[in-house]
Amino acid sequence: MMKGYFLFPPKTLFGKPIPKTKIYQFSDLNSATKEKFVSEVDKIIWQHKLSKETTNLAGTKEVPEIQIFNIYAKEKEVSEIVLKTIDRAIPFPIIFQIFSDDKIKIKAAYKRPSDSDKSKWVIDKYLETEWFDKNEEQKPLPLGLDLSKVYEQILHDLIPIEINHKEDSSIEDKISTLQKIQQLEKKYAQLKSKRDKEKQFNKRVELNDEMKQLKYEINQLRTL
Repeated sequence: MMKGYFLFPPKTLFGKPIPKTKIYQFSDLNSATKEKFVSEVDKIIWQHKLSKETTNLAGTKEVPEIQIFNIYAKEKEVSEIVLKTIDRAIPFPIIFQIFSDDKIKIKAAYKRPSDSDKSKWVIDKYLETEWFDKNEEQKPLPLGLDLSKVYEQILHDLIPIEINHKEDSSIEDKISTLQKIQQLEKKYAQLKSKRDKEKQFNKRVELNDEMKQLKYEINQLRTL
């Protein structure tokens, strides 16, 4: 998992505040989501714009630009529905830098044009770092031949565990594997809870065998 956050080239600095009302205009918000914006978000800054003009890297159909949004939280967390609302309103991949007091976390969903309707975007599961000190030393932006490769490298750094994959595996494959691992780990935890409550010896043995098989499957997907 990534520790620290990226040092973006000075030329990419945008630094444009975005009023929450602008997000509302491009979103079909219900009252509950709007209330989360009001209670959780202090301000939104469009901090960096990674484009061909600012990075000298070509955009692609999937990643024409990458936007870096700073979200200043009123409280400890910003709900994913708030981030997803922003993602739906902005037709580019977004990396969120969420600030709370003297801490920061990086959060982003794999975002790509829909195969069935190129005017719409598919927003996958959100990946995120732990909270760390905002004065943490920044790391260089990942290298890539184009903005798609840079985007994939950023998302790869957000994957919280090491995954057993070939180096040329796509980010879709890596996220799919992560989701499989998380599903298996959830099932493993449920079986463990059930085993710990089970009184009959034979059934405990059966549950232990199931757990061993699940652990084997998890280990095959993870790089330990």
